[in-house]
Amino acid sequence: MGDIPAKPSRLLPYRSALLIVDMQYRLMQVMHEQKKLRRRASRLVQGSNILGVPQLVTEQYPRGLGDTIEEVARHIVPQRIEEKTRFSAYIHPIRERLKELDVDSVVIAGVEAHVCVLGTCLDLMHAGYRVYPVWDAISSRRIEDKEAARDRLTQAGAVPSTVESVLFEWLGDADDSRFHLVQELIKGSET
Repeated sequence: MGDIPAKPSRLLPYRSALLIVDMQYRLMQVMHEQKKLRRRASRLVQGSNILGVPQLVTEQYPRGLGDTIEEVARHIVPQRIEEKTRFSAYIHPIRERLKELDVDSVVIAGVEAHVCVLGTCLDLMHAGYRVYPVWDAISSRRIEDKEAARDRLTQAGAVPSTVESVLFEWLGDADDSRFHLVQELIKGSET
């Protein structure tokens, strides 16, 4: 990867990967707006399946924090989850997989915004990736922590996004045969 361009290019499905960071049972139970977070993250993963965007998933110390939540885990294809103890999810297996995929953009969802998501995004940007945090699929226990992470990442060059904007940008055209599948997912995420 080279330097991050001054103006991020269009988010393309064949140049992107989706990274789900630590959406585990014990963590999710204490997240701000956790029900909405669960629905949005599930729809983002389902949309990535429809649009052929590869997924990478991490779990922070799963023996203590539990497995990835069912709403997300059941849609992960292939079912491969990387365990970690580092706060950043930019760990060796994730680095290697991103190289194999030959992508330049990483879309990120997960928890907690101000710890693992923040560190992951900063590390990815440092490595030359364009980073798109999906803020309606990211949370922290306290809203203040999420807002601080959002401000810091935006200032650092991450491109703030939402589930709906990412899915439609990946789709690119209402004439695409998958449009109605994505549209149904979006309608389901309005609550």
